[in-house]
Amino acid sequence: MSLAMRPNCECCDTDLPADAVGAVVCSLECTFCAGCAEHLDRACPSCGGALMPRPTRVGAALGQHPASTERVHRGTPCPGRGYGGGTAPAARLQRHPERASADRAELDALLDEVLAGTLSTVVDGRPWVVPMLFARDGDRVLLHGSTGAGALRQVAAGAPAALTVVAVDGLVVAHTTFESSANYRSAVLHGDLETLTGDDRTRALEVLSERLIPGRTAEVRAMTRREQSATLAMALPITDGRWLLKVRRGGPSEPDEPTDAWTGVVPFRVVAGDIEPAARTVAADIPVPASVRALADRWAR
Repeated sequence: MSLAMRPNCECCDTDLPADAVGAVVCSLECTFCAGCAEHLDRACPSCGGALMPRPTRVGAALGQHPASTERVHRGTPCPGRGYGGGTAPAARLQRHPERASADRAELDALLDEVLAGTLSTVVDGRPWVVPMLFARDGDRVLLHGSTGAGALRQVAAGAPAALTVVAVDGLVVAHTTFESSANYRSAVLHGDLETLTGDDRTRALEVLSERLIPGRTAEVRAMTRREQSATLAMALPITDGRWLLKVRRGGPSEPDEPTDAWTGVVPFRVVAGDIEPAARTVAADIPVPASVRALADRWAR
């Protein structure tokens, strides 16, 4: 007997197409999305059995054995899409809670400074983490990747996700290695990713390019329709109560024991090196464009 391929998550009621990854089932075929399976500790709330990734059914097989259209929804409270709508992240900061910051302007400054972060979610009941370039666009963060990345397509289909960004501003050298630390700014943003299409996708890709190399889009041809179609653009909203900013500044704490060890701070900063033109541009005597010179000057500070 073939699997019924139920069409939705019993917890959050999100659609789970038979020809797409993202569903998990127990031995009795209770069906949940991968995100909800995580907050259920990957155990079926009905039978207690393990929740495992459900195989897909595609093409002719799906035509010969259609998926079930009967939706089952438990109706009990559910965070939604695995982790959506949970407790505000700031409330969960247990260690050094005094370092938590609710300053949105400081969050924006960190997102505007750092070039890359790590995007995390759950795919088929397993953790999925990938480093990505990003750009803040008002109250959302823009990300992009290849449409050929299957896991990324699933993440972009409204999956709950978290983006982590960190800047290490220096190492704090204390009188012992145990007491030594770092000065840093870190942020974690929780939310549901939205796939961008049409004009919004075109604009998002331009914003990403301008964020990385301001002025470059005016120096080169525009992306073709084919290039845009091959690029997945996504947005993660910056929502009150679903982001956490943690900051440490200053020097080491005063020693609580006699010591002659040196203490202090070694500051860090990102600095651009010398511009390295490609061999083709050197041979053709193509000058360094204004956008690249400005980028190098900016990061030379």
